[in-house]
Amino acid sequence: MRHFLTYLFLSSVMVVSLAHAQQTESTQLASANEAASAEQENILFGDENQPGRTIHSEIVTLVQGGATLDEAVRQTITNVTREDEALISGAARLVVGLNKGISANFMRNMVDFNKLTDSTKGSIEAFPSDAGEIIRLAVTLYPSFAQDVIDSAITTGEIEPNDALLAAISAGADPTTVSAATAAGTNVAVTATPAGTGVGAGGAGGGDTTASTN
Repeated sequence: MRHFLTYLFLSSVMVVSLAHAQQTESTQLASANEAASAEQENILFGDENQPGRTIHSEIVTLVQGGATLDEAVRQTITNVTREDEALISGAARLVVGLNKGISANFMRNMVDFNKLTDSTKGSIEAFPSDAGEIIRLAVTLYPSFAQDVIDSAITTGEIEPNDALLAAISAGADPTTVSAATAAGTNVAVTATPAGTGVGAGGAGGGDTTASTN
C-alpha cells in the first residue's frame, strides 16, 4: 500500500512538473513571437506615417501565418481597398485601387527588396508604359520619400525627368522639396503642363488625366 501511495505521489509530481514545463514553453514561445513581431516592425522600410509600411506589415503578417507571398499580397490589396477599411487613408486607398495589378507588383517588390528605390525601379521595368502611375503610387504610399521615388524612376530611362517630377507632385509631393535632379546632378526645369494634359503616355509625358479603371 505504501509503495502504491508513493507511486501516486511521484506521478502527480511528474504531471505538475510537465504541465509547468509546457506552460513555460508556451510563455517563451509567445514572448518570442512578440519579439519577432516587434523586430519586424523595426526592419520594415519607412515609418508609421507611411501608408506603404502599413500594407507591407499586413502582408508579412499573413505570410508568417502560412500564406504564400502572392496570396498575402492579393488579400491585403483587396482588404485595404475596401470602402469600409480604415487601415490606410481614403486617398491612399483610392490610388492603390486604381490599378490593383500594379499595386500588387509594387508591394510584392517591397516585401522582396524592402527598399523603395529597388521596388520603384522594378515596377517601372515591369510596366514601363505606366511609369507615371507607378510614381504616383509610390509617392502616395511613401510620401516622406518622394525624392527617392523620382530619382529611382529617372534612372530606369523609361520616363523623362520632368515627367517624373510632375507625376510626383501630382501625388502630393511638395514642389519646394523635390527636384528632377538626375544621377549626374543636373536639375531639369519643370515646364508648365497645359490644362487637361496628363503625365504619361499621351500629353507632356504621355497618358491622360483620367484615373485608370484597371
